[in-house]
Amino acid sequence: MTIDADKTDKPKKLVSVTINSRPFELEKDDITFEELVALAFPNGSGENPLYRISYRRGHGNKSGTLAAGESVKVKEGMEFDVDVTNRS
Repeated sequence: MTIDADKTDKPKKLVSVTINSRPFELEKDDITFEELVALAFPNGSGENPLYRISYRRGHGNKSGTLAAGESVKVKEGMEFDVDVTNRS
């Protein structure tokens, strides 16, 4: 009798994306607003900043924005812009 290996043992495919013009390789199917902020600003960006995230080249070549708590499916070649905004 043959036992199939658990499908979770299979390594995940790496997806190349660009965040603020820097290349990243992700082992994820989707990425959250908070994860993008952490990758874009690994050392933080001041006291209580607000962020605006936009993306392009998503699934179906879609563009859009993310708000805190949201996520988006990642696709090879996707581009993200993570900007610090004014609090006023």
